[in-house]
Amino acid sequence: MIDISGLSEGEIKNKVNVLRQHIDHKEREIKNHYYEMNLHNKGAKDLRKKRDELHDQAKVLRDSTSGYRQRRDEVNKKIAELKLQREEVRDRRSGYTDKIGELKAARDNLNNIARGRLESLTNAYRSELEKFSSADISLEYEQSLFKRLHELGERVQAIRKANKIHGEIGEIFGKVGEFHQDYDTVNALIQDMAAESQENHEAMRNIYDEVDEIRSRADEYHKRLVEIYEVTKPMKEKIDAAKKSVSEARAELDIYLDRMKEIQLSRDERKQEEKHVAAKDKFNKSGRLSLEDLRLLMENDEIKFGK
Repeated sequence: MIDISGLSEGEIKNKVNVLRQHIDHKEREIKNHYYEMNLHNKGAKDLRKKRDELHDQAKVLRDSTSGYRQRRDEVNKKIAELKLQREEVRDRRSGYTDKIGELKAARDNLNNIARGRLESLTNAYRSELEKFSSADISLEYEQSLFKRLHELGERVQAIRKANKIHGEIGEIFGKVGEFHQDYDTVNALIQDMAAESQENHEAMRNIYDEVDEIRSRADEYHKRLVEIYEVTKPMKEKIDAAKKSVSEARAELDIYLDRMKEIQLSRDERKQEEKHVAAKDKFNKSGRLSLEDLRLLMENDEIKFGK
């Protein structure tokens, strides 16, 4: 609390003027900073809008790849199934005389390809597929995962076939089914489906290229937006500091103004008392009073009128 009891009225008035000038100066400073910030913020608003619009466009495009991915995966699954059929057709054409020996060799070969048990390979495939299904992976990483999935898919199919052949060895004569498609037909169908799978993959890659281009533009807008924030941040700090200074000055000014009111009130009371004394002397000496003199004497109960 500021102690101003020892200051004269002139000193108090001077302090009031100094504080008022300080407040006026700081308020003009705040106004100027706001004006300059608004100029920058107009550009920031436009940049933010463009950046967000590009982000929305990128999201829509990225989401659109799910359809291509699903169709590609479905085709790849059918291709894997057809490859099994093709291998089975090829095996059947070799004849049944040495079938058991061929199946054993095929089983051992598939086990070497699989290099693992069905459960472990299936779990590994599912884990990679879950990563591949994520919408927020780069194209390069997606291509790497695709190759990994393809390898795991072949290994899974290999171990499944090996398990199947293992069962067929003991029951070959009673469980050999008739195949309805020959080797050339299945192979042609696989080639057609492989082309369809590649088309879907290319469509996905083209979309991701477009998404990367849009993101690059959005990043440029964001970079410019950050530059504006770096410029306006010191302005805001100056505004906050100036507001704090004004608030402190107003609080101090109120103390001096309250003291001024006290001084003025004391002066007015003295003047009223002087007028009262003068009115009383005038009445006692001449018996004559003005309306103002009469009011002063009545307020001080110097004169009373009966009912």
